[in-house]
Amino acid sequence: MKALLGNAPVALSEDVIEAARKNKILLELLERAGGGALLAKERRRLSVVVGVVEEVEKALKGLNHVFIKLVKPVRYVPADVDVLTDRPKAAARLLVAAGYRLVVEEPYTLTLRKRGVNVDLYLHPSKANVVFMRAERLMREAEPASFHGVEVTALSRPAEASLAAAHAVYKDGEVTLNDALTVAMWGRGAAETCAELRCAAALSTVLFIAREILTKGMPAPYPLPRPLWPLRTLWKALADPELAPSLLQLPRRLKDPRLAQLLR
Repeated sequence: MKALLGNAPVALSEDVIEAARKNKILLELLERAGGGALLAKERRRLSVVVGVVEEVEKALKGLNHVFIKLVKPVRYVPADVDVLTDRPKAAARLLVAAGYRLVVEEPYTLTLRKRGVNVDLYLHPSKANVVFMRAERLMREAEPASFHGVEVTALSRPAEASLAAAHAVYKDGEVTLNDALTVAMWGRGAAETCAELRCAAALSTVLFIAREILTKGMPAPYPLPRPLWPLRTLWKALADPELAPSLLQLPRRLKDPRLAQLLR
């Protein structure tokens, strides 16, 4: 983290490379330190994702949509391409026509796949069918952006930082260096956005963890304690009248083994 914030030297070892991979900053680290064959491999992986982003942007051009968790202050290879749209089913039909295959259909998320890359279409950001942020406020923060040469619509920097914090705390249950750096570098103005989206607690949590990682060498990714993490997501939905209706979808997940794993 010190290297990415202040250009401190980094010796590439297997441990450092594995830590960078887990923290979703491997490409950035390799670009700065010189990664040889591994850097070339990461660039090839990125080119596949860039191609998918270009196809998705072209297919959804006529629909209201915003790419989220894509444009960041650090270079990395996203595991998925995430899109926020108020018409996910219409977006899915357009992507199917473009050769994508529908693999998962949930109340707030549709997942399609092509060339080994998932495209997640979100009506609202959610975890286990529980909405933790409303999309309307986020989509008001949309602005033009570039993802490695592909012109897209993405979130403003404060909105992306707010979503990174909320996603880490309410969905992933861990804070990666990618999350910490996004909040640290793009967090100016995020407090106001988080106040409206009622995610100020998540922003404070990620900022605290980022400081602990930077000053005290706390390991990262930093896992949030269980079962506090999933219960925090439920509590947020219960406390917010705009999110509470999504709890009606939760019974569908009670028999899902993944839910039991979250509570262990």
